[in-house]
Amino acid sequence: MALKTCPRCGASVEPGQNSCPNCRAVLKKKSALTPYLIIIVLIVVVVIVVAVVLMSPVAGPGPVTPVAPVLTVQPMSADESLPSQPTCTIGITGSKVPPSSIRLELMTTTCNAGEITGLKVLINGAQAGTLGTNPGAGGTFTGSSGTNNVLVTANFANGAEAVVYQNANL
Repeated sequence: MALKTCPRCGASVEPGQNSCPNCRAVLKKKSALTPYLIIIVLIVVVVIVVAVVLMSPVAGPGPVTPVAPVLTVQPMSADESLPSQPTCTIGITGSKVPPSSIRLELMTTTCNAGEITGLKVLINGAQAGTLGTNPGAGGTFTGSSGTNNVLVTANFANGAEAVVYQNANL
């Protein structure tokens, strides 16, 4: 059998000895499984981190104001019997007010005065109220303490209707 070298002093050590005869350093046996155990532990840690990130709610503690999605309202059909939707934009922000309230605000609109007749708010599929049609108009609506699906639809003077805000994570 080949002699081992002491990692502390460099002296030759016979196989089977647990300490160096020169400096008395304790020699540890290397396990053949050590590299595999390290790889397995790293994989488990990565899987746990990914699972926590994917399962954690988007919003942290306190109110959160996400960037307002702006939807451009386009005609939905070339069918002459359906009212055409105006090609204006409506910008709405939404945030969760813990524990169960939703705060919505109309930030901007390029629609002409009187073109929007109403903004209907639905939370988790149920009618929750309406939002004012002028920029700066806002309201607080009751949701659930968990994640809420918020939808705002605009009714236009010509009878058209369009979704102008949707957030499934409030």
